[in-house]
Amino acid sequence: MKLFPDRLVDRLNRGLDRVYLIAGPEYLLVEEGCDAIRAAVSAAGIGERIVLEADARFDWSRLDGATETLSLFATRRLVEVRLPSGKPGREGGAALRAWVEQGSDDVLLVKCGAWDLSQEKSAWARELDKAGVYVPCWTVKAGRLPEWISRRLASRGLRADRAACQFLAERLEGNLLAAAQEIERLALLYGEGARLGVDGLREAVTDSARFDSFRLVELVMSGQAGAAVRCVRGLRETDTPMPMVLSALSRELQTLAAFQQRAPQIGEQAAFKELRVWPSRQGPLTAAATRLRAGRVRHAVARLSDLDRLIKSSEAHGFWIALERLSVDLAAAGQDQRVA
Repeated sequence: MKLFPDRLVDRLNRGLDRVYLIAGPEYLLVEEGCDAIRAAVSAAGIGERIVLEADARFDWSRLDGATETLSLFATRRLVEVRLPSGKPGREGGAALRAWVEQGSDDVLLVKCGAWDLSQEKSAWARELDKAGVYVPCWTVKAGRLPEWISRRLASRGLRADRAACQFLAERLEGNLLAAAQEIERLALLYGEGARLGVDGLREAVTDSARFDSFRLVELVMSGQAGAAVRCVRGLRETDTPMPMVLSALSRELQTLAAFQQRAPQIGEQAAFKELRVWPSRQGPLTAAATRLRAGRVRHAVARLSDLDRLIKSSEAHGFWIALERLSVDLAAAGQDQRVA
């Protein structure tokens, strides 16, 4: 059963399904969907959880082995398969279909990061969809972002008019992680029941500390190496989630790389439209595309996978050092600026 993220909690409140497939490029929606399922599983009295990291070298017989092993503590378990590529391959697809067919009492959660429509139509994904719930976590389109922000504010006990939601949407430019972070900050600042207008939001946003992942992207793209270093260190000191920082930087670099490729072919304005670049970001993106060579940007995108591996290996110290170096390399490129 295909179910969009905003309907998942209602479904969970009516009981557990055997299978959940949470997949899509929007990190925040994927993580919140998985968290909601874990909480519902726990509330149902299922306390044991098996986590399988299904990378390219994963032995898919472990899935069958994990469910065949009798639990000493409970009759049911949550079996969580993390599939970063979103592609289990022939062996993995067969293993997932076999799991569904065997009718286990355990709950299966398959979490996919990379995802597109072709994967949605694969045989294994269709099988999981039939057996349980499939939650596609696509990027929220620009026109629907104010509505998403309004619902998010309401869930935190805040109310805002349409103009206020539009203001936040334009400032955050489709970055849901940054939007969620900003809304949490506003909830702490104003408290439950507050009604927000544009003037109050503008003042709150201006006065708030800007050591956030969105700010880091701005500094790197505008070539402010020294400020970028300070921002990275501020993010580290405030224990900002590493995936949140990586997602924001990855999104901007991939957009920049795509713009550098498409603009010479179809023109800048057509490229902006194709890539859904907000008007307020078009100037900074053009400036970054001029300052940074396409080869350097592609190399930076490739280096993001190293940062991702550091997150998964729990090497926090290494992640922040690598992020600082990457930020300086990009911000200082094409300039004589030196970082002390």
